[in-house]
Amino acid sequence: MRCPYYTGAEYHLQITPGAGFPAPAIINVKVRVLEVFEPITISPVLKVALATEPLSTDLPPVLVLKVYDRRYAKDLRAFYDIPDPSAETEEAFRTWASSGPGSQRTLDEWERKRRADDELDIEPSTEETEAYLAALLASYHENEVHIYERMVSMQGNEIPRFFGRTRFIIETDKAQSDEITDAEVPGILVEYVEGTRLDNLSIDALSPALCQKCVDIVLAFGDRGVLNRDVRLENFIVPSSPEVSTSGSEIRRDVVMIDFAQARLRGEDEDDERWKGEKWSTDEEGAIGYVLQKKCGWDYKPTFRYLVPAED
Repeated sequence: MRCPYYTGAEYHLQITPGAGFPAPAIINVKVRVLEVFEPITISPVLKVALATEPLSTDLPPVLVLKVYDRRYAKDLRAFYDIPDPSAETEEAFRTWASSGPGSQRTLDEWERKRRADDELDIEPSTEETEAYLAALLASYHENEVHIYERMVSMQGNEIPRFFGRTRFIIETDKAQSDEITDAEVPGILVEYVEGTRLDNLSIDALSPALCQKCVDIVLAFGDRGVLNRDVRLENFIVPSSPEVSTSGSEIRRDVVMIDFAQARLRGEDEDDERWKGEKWSTDEEGAIGYVLQKKCGWDYKPTFRYLVPAED
């Protein structure tokens, strides 16, 4: 079964706008894939161009479309030892999903079931694992949307602009193709930032000011009640050149953080002690600060903001 995410592919999308993007309740657009960012690890990430005619939206002409498709979550499939999808396995999964309540379980319910099965040495079926991955990817999608909505004041500067949730509109004449997208696959549409990933930047380009800015962004997330378990060099982009605003002035961005699928908001019932414990054990600040220190010799000074005092 051919992966539907490839250069030159065209999709019709329905966009539900996010906070910070003034638009009608629903927007329908057509996009064309300019590039697939490789390797695909968990979510296919695509550089797309608007192909809607006439262009009646305030969307920029080039964007990033990120989709949460269990079929092509390559690292997760390898971890759970699930083979690549085929027309036959997809048909079997859909038949299974439509014949019972199993596919309707939440992620928490799936995780409880998997723990119980593990204790009893019960091997989950391929269909159950596919359903679990679908629930897991759906949670990643919700995480990312919630983070962008919470961090709206940083959009367009320290993080990309978030334009909204997406779903694929399936064309009738492609309904029988094994290369089509899936209307049930959720996605997001965000700003495309041209630049170099922090892990690919030369040591000479890693100035103390740039390193500190990366740490400051991470700390700002914590100040707004966000815990991110995926802070790493690969998730920071240094823009290649200043951008031009609609008023014609230059917008200079030192560094932009991306990928919040494995981040979460602080729970409403999460007290200070528990929250600080989670933040301290995750150590997002150190995940970027210590790595930059090792990479370029930057004199990183941790804040110990979430230090949990030792018990007497």
